[in-house]
Amino acid sequence: MKKLVLVLLGVILFTTNSFAQWVSKRVNDGFSPAYTTAYTNDGKDEYLKLEKVGEKVAFYISGLYICDDPVNVDLLFIVNGVNKLYQTWGHVSSDNEAVFMVPNILSDSLMVADFKAASRLKVRVYDHVCSTETHEFSMSGSTAAFNAVLNQK
Repeated sequence: MKKLVLVLLGVILFTTNSFAQWVSKRVNDGFSPAYTTAYTNDGKDEYLKLEKVGEKVAFYISGLYICDDPVNVDLLFIVNGVNKLYQTWGHVSSDNEAVFMVPNILSDSLMVADFKAASRLKVRVYDHVCSTETHEFSMSGSTAAFNAVLNQK
């Protein structure tokens, strides 16, 4: 009985943590030069993403539907149990399914440090036309993902 409980606990922890992390991926579609992107993979429709554009690193949320443009965005990084709040204006994609929260995260060294050190991130998107949404993400693997995007060749 003890073994069964331990096995079930292990399966639950494995399946929960296997999706709750940042991953990086090398994209080579043949149409444009190969590049590295990073995103959260937690099994939900909404996900966070980092992409290098020139010398900038864009940070956005996708997998949702937003009616308003632009929108207020709160980014609440939880770092060692302390809430670190950043407020910004986000611009909505043409298909209304992504919000570009930070056009260049490199321009704010404090946000970069909190991005790398956070255990969780809560994102609140204030859509005054449809509804305000709050999404929470694990930041496990965020440092490696950030560095993979920043240091790609």
